[in-house]
Amino acid sequence: MMHLDKLFTGRILYEGDFLEGCVGVRDGEIFFVGKEANAPSYDEKIDFNRLLIIPGLIDIHAHLRGMRLKHKEDFSTGTFAAAAGGFTLVLDMPNTDPPTNTHLRMMEKIEEATPQIVVDVGFYFGKPSDRNELQKLLKTVAVGLKLYPEDYCKAGSETTGMLETVRKHGRKIVFHPEDVSIIEENRRRYPEQLKGVEKHGFIRPVEAELSALDVFRSLSGPGAHATHLTTLRSILRARANGFTFDVSVNHLTLSEEDLLRMGSICKVNPPLRSQEERTMLLQSLNRGEVKILATDHAPHTLEEKSSTLYDEVPSGIPCLETAFPALLDLAGRGALNLHNVIDGFTRGPAGFLGDDKLGVIRERNAANLTVVDPKEEWVVKPEEFHTKAKFSPFSNRVLRGRVKATILRGELVYREGEISVPKGFGKIYGAKS
Repeated sequence: MMHLDKLFTGRILYEGDFLEGCVGVRDGEIFFVGKEANAPSYDEKIDFNRLLIIPGLIDIHAHLRGMRLKHKEDFSTGTFAAAAGGFTLVLDMPNTDPPTNTHLRMMEKIEEATPQIVVDVGFYFGKPSDRNELQKLLKTVAVGLKLYPEDYCKAGSETTGMLETVRKHGRKIVFHPEDVSIIEENRRRYPEQLKGVEKHGFIRPVEAELSALDVFRSLSGPGAHATHLTTLRSILRARANGFTFDVSVNHLTLSEEDLLRMGSICKVNPPLRSQEERTMLLQSLNRGEVKILATDHAPHTLEEKSSTLYDEVPSGIPCLETAFPALLDLAGRGALNLHNVIDGFTRGPAGFLGDDKLGVIRERNAANLTVVDPKEEWVVKPEEFHTKAKFSPFSNRVLRGRVKATILRGELVYREGEISVPKGFGKIYGAKS
């Protein structure tokens, strides 16, 4: 007769509804979902009462820094923050220092991350310098290729060939849609020593995003993934071009009004859009059109973000610890559909990865779980963050909805503010056990 290692009780998201029952775990996998009275015998029971137990959250777009950018974030602080935010798997971007665009640098990054991470981490690689380097990168565990505007907006046929090779190897192609030529032309309209960030949205307008979606379609054909779309118009264009896409929490929870009010702390690429555009994004998510959500966690030092010159202020917002709670808050106030929010960080990303062991609570799936209190109100205090970036647009705001625990392969990684596993507990996504 089956015997379980652990039993987690609470309100389980199972087959689309919340079931008061339990999840039984053995050897890191789910072996039972149902009423506690029907559960097999077990060694340990962890009772979450009536808290929600949902699939472990997945973030397909984050910047964990490390390498020469350890002063902004390292793999331990970044994954501590991920665990505190409910994330069991995070995919790290390649725009590091040095950039992750060679086999050597990918191996160095994996070597650096392995002993530090407490949740699972996957990697993208950046645009390689030649075909030989590309072939070597395709032999690594990298999820796929991430391209930035400068990588493709003025590119030629060699880029098309590279994309065909990546696609033939079954790897993801993810691109940041903003047209460099439009941005450069708009930047020239302002003083060289431009102060403040108020013109950010004019320099990088929606038209640059829309144009880039067409530029990339001409290079790649359908099948790529457009990341952090900011408007309903972009969603419609991406779908027409045959792209999958995600929307960042930044653009769902903040608007250009926040940029004007808080300044450089809200500078992000693409820029925050109007309140009207944000409202249409929220409505699109509620209609089920947005399948994948992302944090775009981008830590910088507060000193860097406090620069006065526009071009010296780095773009990015640290948000692994506030992303899901900020959306729970909107759901609690009736602005978002809770199930669509959960799916956007679970089913959607798992589908993007083509990984049927993640994103859903069912028997024989990985026992990756996130425990949430949708009603708890708490004050955001950036000085208590696990990330090194101790600032947030949500500073001192009361959010309704909080992550209470994060479980990876049946083990409690995070609970009530504390990391409960040693560094190195997390695994490199795609690596053989």
